[in-house]
Amino acid sequence: MRLRSDVYTPADLKSRFHATHLFAAALCGFAWHTAIGQLPGAPVLQNAWAAPGIVAAANYGGSSEGSVFAGAFAWSPASAQFQISAGAGARSLTNAGSNFAYGLRAAVPVFGLERPIGVADFAGIGGGSSQNVAFPDSSASTGQVPVGVSIGWRRAVGSGRGVSVYATPAFVYQFGGSESASLFRLGIGLDLGLSRSFGVTAGVDFGSTRSRGFGGPTGAQFGLGLSYLFRHQ
Repeated sequence: MRLRSDVYTPADLKSRFHATHLFAAALCGFAWHTAIGQLPGAPVLQNAWAAPGIVAAANYGGSSEGSVFAGAFAWSPASAQFQISAGAGARSLTNAGSNFAYGLRAAVPVFGLERPIGVADFAGIGGGSSQNVAFPDSSASTGQVPVGVSIGWRRAVGSGRGVSVYATPAFVYQFGGSESASLFRLGIGLDLGLSRSFGVTAGVDFGSTRSRGFGGPTGAQFGLGLSYLFRHQ
């Protein structure tokens, strides 16, 4: 008589259920992005998963145009079915001083909530003051609206630690200055979960560019973030 390998006793099922949820919890413990929202001057990075609870972050972004420093937070419900993040800080442009910058983004995981491969949709808006005296066509207020997807892979390493890599292709509508434009950008990110509360993110984005006088990315942008999950659902 051939035995079916997919038949389990109640004890087996309970064990599999417990192991599955422990694995999912370990993955979700580090599956956040840096809560950066959508700040001008920072790369478009979005993980494919959400971390239940509230995440606070300190972020740095840079490019040939200048740099941006910001604080941010993100929130996701216990179901981890969506995430909302926002950030604000100061952006410094070469030969133009420092100005206020802000960003807001929403992300919705659509595949792989408890799997090592995931997909999420996201959209955001960001902007701020960016008057550039060296370029008369530059506007005192510029902004951008990215819409894209995130495709990621993650792996748990020990208890509450892990690594996640992801790609975020996005169309970015750029406005400000005398004309607007639609750009295609590709972000590549790496999240390291140092514990169930602390995480590090690094990444870069590149693609379509604009003349600096019109506002928007003129080349590659890189970013670094430190995150803390201070409320577990």
